[in-house]
Amino acid sequence: MKNVKKIVGIFIITAMALLILISCAQSNTPNDNRGDADNNATETENIEVEEVLQANLPAADYDGYEFVVISRNDDWHTYPLHSRDIIAEVEMGEPINDAVYRRNAIVEEMYNIKIRMIGMPETSGEGEMGPNNALIRAVNAGDYLYDLVMVHEINGGTTAQQGFFYNWFNVPVIDLDMPWWAKGATEGLSVENKLFLALSDFSVSSNDHCYTVLFNKQLQAEFQIENLYELVRTNQWTFDKMYEIIKDISVDLTGSGTMGEDDLYGLIAGGGQLNFFTAGDNYVTKKDQHNRPYIDMPTERMITTFEKAFQIINGPYTYSFPSWIDEGIVPMFSNNKSLLLTTQVGIIQQLRNMDVDFGVLPYPKLDSSQEKYLNYVDGHAQLMGIPVNAPNLERTGTILEALSYYAYLYQVPAYYEVNLKTKHARDEESSEMLDHIFDGRVFDFGYVYDNWVIAFDFGNLINDKNPNFVSRIESRLNAAERNLEKILAAYDSID
Repeated sequence: MKNVKKIVGIFIITAMALLILISCAQSNTPNDNRGDADNNATETENIEVEEVLQANLPAADYDGYEFVVISRNDDWHTYPLHSRDIIAEVEMGEPINDAVYRRNAIVEEMYNIKIRMIGMPETSGEGEMGPNNALIRAVNAGDYLYDLVMVHEINGGTTAQQGFFYNWFNVPVIDLDMPWWAKGATEGLSVENKLFLALSDFSVSSNDHCYTVLFNKQLQAEFQIENLYELVRTNQWTFDKMYEIIKDISVDLTGSGTMGEDDLYGLIAGGGQLNFFTAGDNYVTKKDQHNRPYIDMPTERMITTFEKAFQIINGPYTYSFPSWIDEGIVPMFSNNKSLLLTTQVGIIQQLRNMDVDFGVLPYPKLDSSQEKYLNYVDGHAQLMGIPVNAPNLERTGTILEALSYYAYLYQVPAYYEVNLKTKHARDEESSEMLDHIFDGRVFDFGYVYDNWVIAFDFGNLINDKNPNFVSRIESRLNAAERNLEKILAAYDSID
């Protein structure tokens, strides 16, 4: 992931540079409601910043072309999650909305285009159609209706292997080595010289689907828990340390003799059981020297990871929710019923009214020798696909590179520095922890393309309190190998 200090610097100077950037783009100011630039500059002009990277964007006039993005709508969410990345009708004083508005206004003016979003249901059914099937129907009918498809990670993998997306490595103007493109996604989801699903800062909401551990500061003080931030900094934040901290916190507050949701726990597992797999530096697939994935299960490290994660989740000190979308998670943690909570980053904003201060941590490492704190990006996150029948790839590539670049300048800083690090996170240390989380994003080809054959068994077994990890994986290896062979054969058949 990009250097976050550089992002901070970029955020600080973007208001100062706005008029200059627009001038360089050979355009006039696209909206008159930007008079706060000079005030922001005055407040921050004494802060040292790094040089802003420049995109190699060509000049072009696309004569009012309507650039159409299809995406899932926000019906499943309590806040605009998918549409927030793509469209903003007006500036309204909300950082991410306003950053998206400015990004779009600049690119629309630069290339004489109009950006339009079509929101669709999560999946097809009940007379409605989701983005994947809408794309398939349009391509099969010979219709070019969409310029970009924003897809659920795993559903996107199914569509990609059917040949409905264009190879990102062959798109003109796109430079996947630039910091506004997620290197982890490019490397993790490619096969040899083919990449059908990519991720740029245009879809910054993918960060919402990273996993995190939150902690209740009041309970930390009451139970005299050591400095958790310092544990992270010194590589002592491990599975064993998490277990050591939570194992003695189990209090029957109701006096019923049976532990329930009204009692006190060391940990609320708010979904994310599968993330212990990734946090322990394990992968469904790894890559050979030709950038072709192969199954890498089970390994001794993986077995150890499972045993320790099983111990953490399935004890009297943990209240476990199988899914991160369970509506009981936020109220329970908000009501001080647990020291720790495992959840997704996007849940943090639902805790803005929590009376007690909380802090943010990455998932622990399996052991202190592990290089990074790691987490997978949940399949609900959006990836980007270009329809295979795109008639003008240079236009598509130019517009997407511009949108991604200006998202890097505006959208990412708004997300990091304002929406999380200032608006919702409760202390400066949490900012540092978020950097660990976003720097450790993992895009495992086997997870995205597994078709639910073997990748989810780790988490499912923990939820089912079934300790037979090795036998389960071994029983499914042949099916997983056959599935991967089909996927690779499909990739090989796509020109």
